[in-house]
Amino acid sequence: MIRTAMTLATTLSLVLSLLPQGETRRAPAIDWQRTLADALAVQQATGKPLLIAVNMDGEVFNDRFRTNTYRDPAFIESTRGWVCVVASPDRHTERDQDSLGNRIECPAFPGCTCGEHIAIEPLLFAKYFGGNRNAPRHVGVGKDGAILFDRFLDRSMQTAIDAIAEHRGDPAVHPAPTALAELAARRDAASRRALEVRYRGSHEAAILDAAVAANNAPFGLVRLALHSDDGDEFRRGVQALIATATPDALLDLEFALARAPELRESIVTEIGRLAQEDEWAARLHAHLTGSAPPFGGPWQNSWREPDYEIWQLAPIEGELDACERALKSDDDAATRLRFAIAQLAFAKHLIATGGKNAEFWLEDARGSARRVTAQDGEHAAEAAAVLAVASFLRGDFEAARTAADEAITAAANAREPSAWLATRFFETLAELDTRAAYERAQDPKAVLQPEIARTAAALQMLAASRWTEEAPLLTGIGLLEYAGRRAEARALLDGAVRRFPASASVHERWRARALADLGTEAMRRAAGELADAAADHATGEWFAGYAAIVAAEQHVRDDRQELATAAYGECVDRFARSVEANAGFADSANHFAVLALAGRAKLEFENGDRAVAVDDLLRAHGLRAASLTSADGLGRTPESIAQAIKAALATTGGDELAAKLGSIGY
Repeated sequence: MIRTAMTLATTLSLVLSLLPQGETRRAPAIDWQRTLADALAVQQATGKPLLIAVNMDGEVFNDRFRTNTYRDPAFIESTRGWVCVVASPDRHTERDQDSLGNRIECPAFPGCTCGEHIAIEPLLFAKYFGGNRNAPRHVGVGKDGAILFDRFLDRSMQTAIDAIAEHRGDPAVHPAPTALAELAARRDAASRRALEVRYRGSHEAAILDAAVAANNAPFGLVRLALHSDDGDEFRRGVQALIATATPDALLDLEFALARAPELRESIVTEIGRLAQEDEWAARLHAHLTGSAPPFGGPWQNSWREPDYEIWQLAPIEGELDACERALKSDDDAATRLRFAIAQLAFAKHLIATGGKNAEFWLEDARGSARRVTAQDGEHAAEAAAVLAVASFLRGDFEAARTAADEAITAAANAREPSAWLATRFFETLAELDTRAAYERAQDPKAVLQPEIARTAAALQMLAASRWTEEAPLLTGIGLLEYAGRRAEARALLDGAVRRFPASASVHERWRARALADLGTEAMRRAAGELADAAADHATGEWFAGYAAIVAAEQHVRDDRQELATAAYGECVDRFARSVEANAGFADSANHFAVLALAGRAKLEFENGDRAVAVDDLLRAHGLRAASLTSADGLGRTPESIAQAIKAALATTGGDELAAKLGSIGY
């Protein structure tokens, strides 16, 4: 019998979530405006003074203002004569929007997102704070810009509360208009929210057109179109974004570029326009448009079959023995280079397999490479490449950078390098430039154009090779993502997931990139296509099943129950086919199938399919009972879901179904 470990509170919460819910209404709250630009525009339109609140977590008076005063109906009423903004450096939600583009408002300061109350602080500091950062703090600013009061470091919170009540303006509330053009022209948070609600209910192109005509930074609205599953609506959103973009929309432009690389020219052009006035836009534009000279001559033609791979020890040892014998009679550059490459390969093998003394073999490879460089210009590029790779693996990054530059420069007069060495060299280039970029990125304003461009060029070379390793590839892809070149990174990940079909780390990065750029359903479809084309059917189905449960849980978060139910079903089916193709996958596949069955059961029960939900829970119990107490990605266990459904059945006349669950220990 399964023993419950849930608390009464957890059970009650789950039971309530399964019972019919009434419509929720927005609780009374301070009308926090989204941005300083919005607040100043509303101030000019209404004549009301500006109220600036500064707050931070973890200090007694700050906490009292945030959790008590700002929620007190009397205080809220006293703010109705103000245009209100809040600055807080603390994040209270993980994200500012969901995967559909809907705003996720801050629970501490409803009306704005955490990103907004964090981003506004530097602007307020520069304009109103006189060089002093204090919290809690309340500043009143008249329409003419005069400071009405600036309360901080008071002995009593009441001093600020009284000042706010004393200096407030006209408390009249002006409801959001119903006429579309007038609504789109308003910049107050309530009107923006009303416009977004209207669009969510209709998805009318006319609403986007009205927002473009008003041109008042309607990015909350535009994001809804940018995250649409409908391609035409998405493109309308991109056009609206380009027409209204300000520096505040840089992340939205980057997202649009990631999702629609075919629109790259117009999007990058708009970022270039913003770059004329904004340093962050200039930085992004440089990262997007920078390119490195193509690698010349021999490096372009090196993707034939390699002489050996790092996992195959016998060919490496055979090459070492052959070179040693040959060098005893004639220490020529060609043989010495072969020897250096073999020494490097042996060191790589030791590193990959956990062997000892790899550092000595790396040092021997460096010594051999230096002798070749001193002897023969024809082999200089390859010798420098060996030196670069060996130095990087030894941790001598300065020597590696110097040798890498020499290898590229010397390539014009060089012969074609071996495929194995070329692959290791481009991996090293990507790692070197990524490392250098991340070091310089400690300065958030640093323009990393050279490093990003060289990394992109090296990754393109690696994409043509069948012999690269996954770790350097993923490292370089991370730099492209950092630089806003997400579509380029996604294309490389598409190739990587085919080249390393059993790599959990590659699949994880691929899912995250596809989910962020393309959306939940597009990610699920793409994962299914990869599985259908996979040579290893069991592995392909396993990863597609896992992608399906990731998609299902995201749909649950976004309250898309029909899609979530379908994704859970695909997850169960994919894992079953994986086990059918390879019984060795049964333990892990059945584990996630149990989580999916329970997740689907909860949705089925909420949809009124009570018997179907119970059948799924019974099936989960029989598939892998050990997984019933494991949490899914939403923090729920199959056991807790079953117990909540059983309790809900008991309150709604479902005794027979409840008895079925009770018969197996729920």
